[in-house]
Amino acid sequence: MGKTGASNSEVIRMNSTSIVNQVIESVMDMIDGLNLYANITRGALGISNSLCCEIAPGTPEAVFMDKNLYYPLTLAINGKHDNLQTLSDALNNIMDTLTRRTAYTSGDGWQIVDITNGNAPRVIGREDNNSWGMACDIVVKFYRKDVETNV
Repeated sequence: MGKTGASNSEVIRMNSTSIVNQVIESVMDMIDGLNLYANITRGALGISNSLCCEIAPGTPEAVFMDKNLYYPLTLAINGKHDNLQTLSDALNNIMDTLTRRTAYTSGDGWQIVDITNGNAPRVIGREDNNSWGMACDIVVKFYRKDVETNV
């Protein structure tokens, strides 16, 4: 089954210097590696057969004396597809695969240490064009290290 929604040229990665955005981009790369029906994008869902993610509210869980952080970052993963089974399979595959990994990515100043379930995939509605909408949350736990401080 070919991918629909955003083409590779339309899937924009910020290549940001922000650690939080780097972590999100890393998770998006993990999800795209699952070869689902569409590449995942940031922000709002597309018109049809799409996947997206965005930050949900949250704060660092621990701030250390050296100002390093242990941060559980909640990401809302939303999907839309005209076939509910395809959509459900995709979101459940994301949840199952990412939460069962034992090795995660890292970058300058950060390391993903775990990904856990936030909320299981659930139907959030059906549009006039008969596209189903589903959502789930994952919690990306990462450690931010080597923070420069101006004290």
